[in-house]
Amino acid sequence: MRLLVITAVLAASCLSLPGRASEPTPPTRILVEVRNHTASGTAVAGDEVTLYLYRGSQQIDSRSATVGEDGTAVFAGLPAGPEVSAVARVKHQNMAFRSQPVALDPAATELSASVQVFDVSTDASKLSIGMHHLMVALRGATLEFTEFMQLSNSSDQAVTGRERDGQDRPVVLKIVLPKGFHDLKASSYLEPEALVMTEEGFYDTMAVPPGDHQITFSYKVDLGRGVTPIAKTITLPTAHLMIFWEHGQGALEGLGAPSDRLVNADGIPIEYYRRTDLRPGDELAFQIAGLKGKRSDVSTWVVLGAVFAAILIVALLRFRSPPAEPEP
Repeated sequence: MRLLVITAVLAASCLSLPGRASEPTPPTRILVEVRNHTASGTAVAGDEVTLYLYRGSQQIDSRSATVGEDGTAVFAGLPAGPEVSAVARVKHQNMAFRSQPVALDPAATELSASVQVFDVSTDASKLSIGMHHLMVALRGATLEFTEFMQLSNSSDQAVTGRERDGQDRPVVLKIVLPKGFHDLKASSYLEPEALVMTEEGFYDTMAVPPGDHQITFSYKVDLGRGVTPIAKTITLPTAHLMIFWEHGQGALEGLGAPSDRLVNADGIPIEYYRRTDLRPGDELAFQIAGLKGKRSDVSTWVVLGAVFAAILIVALLRFRSPPAEPEP
């Protein structure tokens, strides 16, 4: 009798398993909270919100809604699963602002995302460069340049460009590069789809949010015969500019005596030059002379990157304001 009871219980459990396994995953709902971080900024109610759905890095769907009077937009009935995520984009004053990706976990039926928006200004006087590093190294028959820029927007508004290009896009951040540059590669803050290449360099069409933003890009310039002239025009006020030159051979001329010299782990000399308080229109001009086209070891530039942080700390300590007048 006891055996029959156990058998009956097991049978009932087995019959219930298919129904339990076939239960659909409950749809996921996302509440997108939108807040304007500009003091006395305009209302966000009515702003358009687009929710992009991804599986891995591939977009699989997009949905639209508007922000309600309570500052939120609701998206219901969303698919969930492994590697499925969502990114909310809000259009405020004709500029787009995005949220961080939100993983659509099947175990969570309600999720949230937040988007910070700002009123938009064309007052470019709020934009400046705090620290700008220009690193130069020899790579075969070319000079390789890597630039690091700290872009700052001191206002509480997103700054766009007053100037428009031929496709009615704003020219926000204009970067002038040396003549003959090629193989431009941008990373970090810069988004490829927002960049427009020109003969003089490139410009960014994306509005600059408030705060500090780290910009990184690299490019190459082919060596000339004997002497390779380099000229860059400054486009934004720049507090500190440092030029690093890895000179296993050749010489950098036109910037005077270097601010300091050191030797990396491979025994390659490195020298750097410092400029301060540069204004738009100022030109940085120098030349690389005495090169024979010998290929330098790629690992040298890797080592230079490793010591770069130490150089920066030393430079900042050396040129900071006196203790009685600290920087704001």
